[in-house]
Amino acid sequence: MAAGAGNRVAVTLAAAIFGLVIGSFLNVVVYRVPRGLSVVQPGSFCPSCGTPIRSSDNVPVVSWLILGAKCRHCGEPISARYPLVEFITGALFAALAWVLGAHWAVPGMCVLGASALALAVIELDGLPPPGAVSLIGGGIGAVALGAAAIADRHWWHLGDMLIGIGVATFVGGTLGWVARRRGTSMSPWALIPAGAMTGWVGGQGAVIGAAVTFIALVGSLTFLRAPRGPGGALPRFAVAGAGLLGAGAAVLGGFLAGRSIGI
Repeated sequence: MAAGAGNRVAVTLAAAIFGLVIGSFLNVVVYRVPRGLSVVQPGSFCPSCGTPIRSSDNVPVVSWLILGAKCRHCGEPISARYPLVEFITGALFAALAWVLGAHWAVPGMCVLGASALALAVIELDGLPPPGAVSLIGGGIGAVALGAAAIADRHWWHLGDMLIGIGVATFVGGTLGWVARRRGTSMSPWALIPAGAMTGWVGGQGAVIGAAVTFIALVGSLTFLRAPRGPGGALPRFAVAGAGLLGAGAAVLGGFLAGRSIGI
């Protein structure tokens, strides 16, 4: 195996393991942030009986399987969504690492991907995606990607990313304005992490990502008439979900296009 291929495999495996851990944290974010709870204190607890979960029972995916999808203390079922979010996050990080290889862009892209995923899951619950998740996750990811672009002197990455953030902010703000006129609510910042990812890959990838995002937005807002969440939120998985799909399509499109990602 060539040295380059070996580095790619090693980075992918490391990213997958780290993604499982981050996925466990995303479960905390998805449950607590929309409800105004701290993500730091208290520690993880059973949603049924409130008993704190010890570290040995909090290993991503594995603990859920060993415990038989039940709480050790009260025996109540634990939703399969918890290990599913952990697994998807691990797979997402692994996919991004494989596409980018051993490059400083991997951490930034993973942060943005995790932020977009958390926003989509929150929206899937019928809750408005919190602006804090978009702005904090999007900000950290954008800074990390900007540092990677500057270090490599790939200035087009930096410029394209800023354009992507600007377009996402404009589209989100427009959708928010339309939602308010319709008497509904929507976080105007939900597309920012996806916009940063889509813009950063540049070229063909950005075109593909923008097209998928647009199609998903139109489709979800037109055909998905799911029950509205608190405050009359837009249909589930509409905005943040479309952004996540578009960002994934952009990264895949950039990878298949070869020089589109520019690394």
